[in-house]
Amino acid sequence: MAMSELQALLDAAVDAIIVIDDRGAITTFNAAAERLFGYAAAEVLGKPVDLLMPEPYHSEHRGYIDRYLSTGEPRIIGVGREVLGRRASGETFPIALSVGEVHGTSCRSFVGIIRDLSAQKAAEMRTRSLEGRLAHVGRFDLMGEMTAGIAHEINQPLSAIATYAQAARRILERDQPAMTMLIDVCRKIDEQALRAGRVIENLRKFIRKQDVRTESLDVNAVVKDILNLVNADAHAEGIRVTTKYGNNLATVRANEIQLQQVLLNLTRNAVDAMRGTLNKDLGIEIETQRGSDGGVQITVADHGPGVSSHLGEAIFHPFVTTKLEGLGVGLAISRTIVQSCGGTLNYRDNPAGGAVFAVHLPSAEDDDSERQQEEAAAEG
Repeated sequence: MAMSELQALLDAAVDAIIVIDDRGAITTFNAAAERLFGYAAAEVLGKPVDLLMPEPYHSEHRGYIDRYLSTGEPRIIGVGREVLGRRASGETFPIALSVGEVHGTSCRSFVGIIRDLSAQKAAEMRTRSLEGRLAHVGRFDLMGEMTAGIAHEINQPLSAIATYAQAARRILERDQPAMTMLIDVCRKIDEQALRAGRVIENLRKFIRKQDVRTESLDVNAVVKDILNLVNADAHAEGIRVTTKYGNNLATVRANEIQLQQVLLNLTRNAVDAMRGTLNKDLGIEIETQRGSDGGVQITVADHGPGVSSHLGEAIFHPFVTTKLEGLGVGLAISRTIVQSCGGTLNYRDNPAGGAVFAVHLPSAEDDDSERQQEEAAAEG
């Protein structure tokens, strides 16, 4: 093939194609590369390819080549990855880079095929922003559904406080107030105020819009932290909640508020499923246990009618709901949250009748290990 034909073929390519020699100097720069990086081919031919890279790649690229030439051990050759490029204007942007070695030439050469990911990444950011806003709306929707139970849970200590306050007044109205009895009444008032405060604080934290930051979490502690909200919702319907906590569980990497939202969505659905049934005494069971891969599994089991066979996996689709009220986004949001943590959310039939929803999350150690491998690969 003549050089003019080869150049025409390269210039017809949609993706940027750049060839460098074993010194890292650019020998081929097609038309798509010119459009992508903002350089004319004449400006970059013969120059180091690190011209197109921001730090730290700019300073480290020569070392990547030398290491491969001396060891023959490929780290990025034959493996596509996402990195950053730098335009002539100095602007950095995300790119997908695939590198291969060119054989059959007088000197060793390497070809890079590059695709601009700017539009894709912008779309992903918009999607994440939309999911975040939808999750926040979902929390309000969930709290709206749980209002009766929460109001009942708060009203109980407030009523107790009023009763104890009246008792304290009667004690003080006596000619010789019984101070020991008064101290005991004040202690009970304090306990009930703290009880109501805990419900309100958990509710406030859950509703508040926060940045989505992940951290290492103890799943048992997350469940215990929202148990009073779960109990408030279930007890208002006469449904008991039992918990079973696994021992020596791995930590998981997630956002605490979002993980609580998933669990509240699942328990709220369980309450709805059992409302008006004859199986309320069987209750709802929340269990944490070690997963087969070392991660953590959380199950929420109810004894309601189960998931209708005609719905199947559609229950995880947005706006699919069997409720008379609600947005129908709870399970869709929950699965999105769990998947963003590298986990899964599925359901199965409960052998005792009803449904079991299972959240599986990888251990934080596995997550950290994967990140370290990705960082090592990014070094070249």
